[in-house]
Order: sequence, then C-alpha cells, then structure tokens
Amino acid sequence: MKKRLFSKIDYWIVAIFFVLASCSNPQSVKNINSDEFKKLIETSNAPLVLDVRTDTEVATGVIPDAIQIDYTADNFEQKIAQLDKNKTVFVYCASGGRSAAAANVLAGNGFKHVYNLEGGIDAWKEKGFSVVKNNN
Repeated sequence: MKKRLFSKIDYWIVAIFFVLASCSNPQSVKNINSDEFKKLIETSNAPLVLDVRTDTEVATGVIPDAIQIDYTADNFEQKIAQLDKNKTVFVYCASGGRSAAAANVLAGNGFKHVYNLEGGIDAWKEKGFSVVKNNN
C-alpha cells in the first residue's frame, strides 16, 4: 500500500487554516496610480487627502484640499489618532515610499479605507494634475 502524503487529519488542518485565512480582514491599503487616485478623490464623499511629506517638501505645493502630517515627525501617530477613521484616506508623499509606510501605519491604527499614491506627487505632477500652495 502506498503511503499517503497527507493523512485525513492533515487535510482538515490545512482546510481549516485556509478557511480562517479567508475570513480575516480584507486588505485595507490599496496602492493605486495617479489616474485612479484622482478619480477616487473626485468621486468619494468627503475624502481625507493626507500629505506625509516634510514642511520643506510641502512648500513646493500640495494636491488640492490635502492636509499635511509629516510621517517623519515624532508625533505622527498622535496626529493621525485625531483623524476620523471612518473616512476614506488618500495618502501620498514625494515618490510613494513614505506614504506606503504611512498607509500601513494608518491601517494598523484602525483606518479601514486607505489608498496610497504609487509614485507620489511626482507621478501626480507628471500627469499634469493640479498642485496648489499649502494652506495649512
């Protein structure tokens, strides 16, 4: 008689694992390109556009209606704790790296709908999309 690769118990353990894994929370961070980012901002109800660049970077301009919370600041998590976790958050930085990390921090702090701009504001500008002076 051939030896089975998996016993019936092994099969059920693996099956239960996959069922439980599929029931976990869906990914709350989505990385999207600048076209999608712009479209979703325009069609979302009261979106929160979050610029996580430094003050020096923000002085060069921001996406319209963005607020700034510097990801590298010591109080980043304290500041995001004051935001509405039920809002859809659109986060960006200069090129997408810091905002990806910030998006994961947001998700880890209970934000359910977080979109990260791939390529950051650099990709946004390359598309010719609007940038305005920061009013914060």
